Order: sequence, then C-alpha cells, then structure tokens
Amino acid sequence: MKKLYTLLLLVTSILAFSQGSINFDDPTKWTQGTAAFTSYSDHSYTDGVFSLACTDVIRNGLTVQDGFVGGFGTYSLRLQNDATTDISMKISSGGVGNFSFSVRRWDGTPATDFTVEYSTNNGSTWTASSTINASLTNDSDWKTVNGIINSANANIIVRVKSNGTTERIMVDDFSWTAPSSNPSLLISSPSNGAVYSPVTNSVNVSLSISNFNVALPAGGGDGHIHYEVTKDAVQQGVVMKYDTTPIALTGLTPGSYSVFVQLVNNAHNPIAPAVNATVTFVISSYTVVANLATLRADVTTNGAGKYYQLSSNPVITYARDASNRNQKYIQDTSAGILIDDVPGTISTSMVIGDAISGLRGQTSLFSGVLQLLPLENATVASSGNIITPQVVTAAAITANIEMYESELVRINAATFTTADGTTVTYTTNTNFNMNDGSDIAFRTMFAEADYIGQIIPTGAANRVFLVAEFNGTAQVVARSLADVTLSTNSFNAIDGFTMYPNPLTGNVLNFSSAINAEMNVQIFDMLGKQILTSKVNNNTLNIPSLNAGVYIVKITEEGKTATRKLVVR
Repeated sequence: MKKLYTLLLLVTSILAFSQGSINFDDPTKWTQGTAAFTSYSDHSYTDGVFSLACTDVIRNGLTVQDGFVGGFGTYSLRLQNDATTDISMKISSGGVGNFSFSVRRWDGTPATDFTVEYSTNNGSTWTASSTINASLTNDSDWKTVNGIINSANANIIVRVKSNGTTERIMVDDFSWTAPSSNPSLLISSPSNGAVYSPVTNSVNVSLSISNFNVALPAGGGDGHIHYEVTKDAVQQGVVMKYDTTPIALTGLTPGSYSVFVQLVNNAHNPIAPAVNATVTFVISSYTVVANLATLRADVTTNGAGKYYQLSSNPVITYARDASNRNQKYIQDTSAGILIDDVPGTISTSMVIGDAISGLRGQTSLFSGVLQLLPLENATVASSGNIITPQVVTAAAITANIEMYESELVRINAATFTTADGTTVTYTTNTNFNMNDGSDIAFRTMFAEADYIGQIIPTGAANRVFLVAEFNGTAQVVARSLADVTLSTNSFNAIDGFTMYPNPLTGNVLNFSSAINAEMNVQIFDMLGKQILTSKVNNNTLNIPSLNAGVYIVKITEEGKTATRKLVVR
C-alpha cells in the first residue's frame, strides 16, 4: 500500500509538471532587471518549472492603449521596438505538447515583425513556429499564438524574437500541454478570427502536425490532408494535400472564410479518432464615407481599426517628408484628420493645397489622435486649393477637441504668456502656454518648422494653428513662422464676424460683423447636402427645427465669406 501511494504521488507530480499556465500576475515571482519595472530592461519571471528571460521588456500594466486593454489580470509583458528584443520562456521539465500565448500590438504604426520559434535542446538549435506580423496583429486587439512541439525533453524554450526595428508588442497568458504520442494537428496561422485588409488577395494557412507522417503511400506516409475552403457559407470543394507546407490560398476577395483541415488515411478516410482543425478569417471591404466627419463619427461609434474609402477630396493643409512619417494633415468642409504613412504607400507627390482623390486606409488611434493609415496610392484631384481657417477660441477647442482635431483654425488675440521678446525661443517638443482669454498648450512638435530657434513674439495677434491632441488634452501647433506672426487683420474674411449661440438649442441664430452689412447664409449637413439658404434680417435668422448633430454654416457678406461649424442639440 505504501509503495502504491508513493507511485501515485510520482504520477501526480509528473502530471503537475507536464502542463501549466502562466499569467505573469504574481509580483513575488518577478525579478527586477537593471532598471525599474516601468523601464525596458532584463526583467525575469519564475514560477515552478517555468522561467522567463528577456532583453528589453517592461512589466506592463492594464492601461488601455490604442483602444484595447494592456493585459489580463495584473501584468503583461511589453517588448521594445528594437532589433535585439526577445523573450525566452523555458519549461525545465515535463516536456511540451502544444503551447499558446496572447499577443497584441502597441498601436497601429508601424507593423509588427517578430518570429516565434522553439528549441528542444536548451537553445542549441531552433525551429521556426510562426510569425507575429501585420496579418496577425491587424488591429490592436489581443490575438492567440499557438504551436506544437510534442517533445518530452527537459529545458524546452519558446522564444519570441524581433526581426528588426518594429512595432512594440504585449505578451500575456502563456500555457502549455503535456506531450502526446497521438497524432495532432494545429493551425498556427492565421489566428482564428483574423481580419485582413481589403488589399489582401492571398493567405497562407500554416499547419503544425506531429505523430503523423504526411506523404504519398509510396513515400511511406501514414496518410495525407484533406482541406476545404468555405467563403460566405459557400463550400468550394475538398482538396488533397500530401505535404505539410502552408496551404496557399490565392485570388481572394473580401468576405468571410473558413478553412477545415483534417488528417485522413491512405484510403481518404478520416483517421480514428478524428484529428481536425478549423480556422476562420475575414478579408475586409472598405466602408465608403462621404466626408471626414462621417468617418470620425463611425470611429466614435465602432472604434478604430476599420477600413474606409473617402468619397470627398479633402485638401492638404500641411505635408511632411519621409523622415517625419510622410504625415499629411487634411480636411474637407466637415472635419480634419491626420494621415500617417510610414511606408510611403501614397507615392504621388503632394503639397499644401492639393486635393486628394481616392483615399483608402485603416484608422488607428495614437495618443488619442485619430489617424488614417493609407493602404493604396492616391492621386491629386486639383491643386492650389485654399483652406480658410475657421475662427475658434481656445476654450471651444478644449471643450470639444474631437470636433476640431487635425483642422486648421485661427485663434484671434492670442498671446504667448511666457514670451519676453528677447530671450525665450521656440524649442522642439516643448509646450508653451498660449492665451486668448483661456489657456491652451502650443506644442512645437514640428522640428522642421522655420520658427524653431526663433524668438517667441510678445503681444496679442491672430494666429493660425493645426489642432492636436495628447491623450485627451488639447494642443495647437503651427506649420510655419508666418502662422504665428500674423497681424491682427490677417485672414479677416469677414472682419469681426461672430455667430451665436453655438451650440444651438432653439430656432434663432444670431450674426454680427464689424459692418453688419447684408449677409447670405447657407447651412449644409455633414453629407454636404444644402438644407437652408436665406438672408439675415436684423442680425438674426429663424431656422427650422434641425436634428441634433453638426452642420456647416457658410456666410457671405459683401463678397467675403466665413465658414463655421454649428452644433445643434
């Protein structure tokens, strides 16, 4: 009886060490590296037979980044975006059958590029398992990476290794199963539920198979593979496959796909017990939007990461070169947005005043700023277009940053409060307080701007800015010295023009200007449809009841025009 009890303990111990899961949440199992846990360093984590070693990792918390939580439980790992970053997760005894872990990208730019590989001999040799790239991390939500090792060896290591300077990633919830002698099949990529961009026309389905020799009968195979692709619920027929190379799916178009894979014997019958796997993925289609306001509203409702095709031709208000991510600030009559184009997808040369045609891309959030990441080249519809900055106040921007984000605006009677006219200069990546009756941060985020190093002017003036944001805090930035040194009369399309109340809760809209001459008013909805045209009488305009939302009001007085956004509540 004592011998039997001892044997049961031994069996129980072996089973306990042959599988496991690690969530990285126990602070007592972390060992700080050469820097604080909040800095990239060689931190480590040890829990039983599991140990983590790394080069450049932060012990990451749960703070939401790019719209998605930073981990599960208490902590995750964040891998730095450099060429030498890696993590090694070792199981010192018991072996490994399957393994899996959760991964997500930090934000939308640039694309991720990491290799997942394993070693069954304590790191002497390595076998590639899968890749963490844009096809997996197509948005910033968490995905699952898995693989098959099926080795009973001690000191098995799973490594995630950077393939060069790339986007940061987070890793959490590593688990493994015991090795088995039974046939097994696992689809290592794509990740189940993966969403691909509309420009995707091919997908490789990677397989991990163990304890089953896939080959022709003449080659001594145990059998082969049958797979079937279903698109939008329509099956496309069974295909036979006699090797374990990835299944190359080509000629794909937008839609929902399912790939069913199973192991069969040489008589084409499923082996017993059945061994199969299914993966689903989607190739997205573009959501066509009439203008930038519609795009921004859809992101507010459904979140970033979707794909859009813009019907309007927005105008470039500022363009940066390749060393500055090929960024372009664009706006139409409804709203603005920032194009972030690290790979230079838009190859057509474009400058300020060019109207863009055929803009297609994916939305992303970076530090609260909505960005569009182009997926295809665009063209110039027209050139020399002039965007007249709408007049706003610092208070209005601060109160509704999303309405004005990435737009070109003018703030009248704006003063740099820290300027002395002699010694204080514009320095890069610095906040300077600006005031027009309310404070707002002026950020020198354009290192290439001609005002960098120049003395900040004193006194109040009308100044032109692009509206920026940092995690909900409003900022403004100037494109050039001319923007921040305007006279009080610059850009006065209608001198002294005001429109109130805004937001509008009733049916009476008031207008005034320096001369109070006859004004003609046009009101447009966000689709560009004109819903009212009228003349102003006695500085007031009675308007019909409007649905709550944002409208564009265009005012003309003695040949001069002004454009304002109107919020109706």
